[in-house]
Amino acid sequence: MSDTKMISPALLQRHLHNVNYPASRNELIAHTRGECERVISTLQQLPDRQYSRPTDVSKAFAEVAGSHLAGMSYPARRDDLAQYARSQGAGQPVITALERIPDRDYDDLQVVIVAVAEEED
Repeated sequence: MSDTKMISPALLQRHLHNVNYPASRNELIAHTRGECERVISTLQQLPDRQYSRPTDVSKAFAEVAGSHLAGMSYPARRDDLAQYARSQGAGQPVITALERIPDRDYDDLQVVIVAVAEEED
């Protein structure tokens, strides 16, 4: 899956202001119709499921970002994660999200996904 058109989770949340949760991916897309095409493109890349709150959308974005880290050797530091994701073709929003997490050793992918989701809330 290519995410070169993804936007940052923070910008995505601004476009999802006033969504009535729970909402499916399609309901999120319908809420943003007529807005930025990049927002819609990003939402289309999220898993097709129900989202109970904005945090769930941020977590889903983090999972998408994590998909670019398959094969990464752990432990790994923030800069190593960003560099690896870049080498795997991750788009700038994913790279930026990884660069914003705390600079420390990460033991596995799940810890990285949680860090990305928490940073974007």
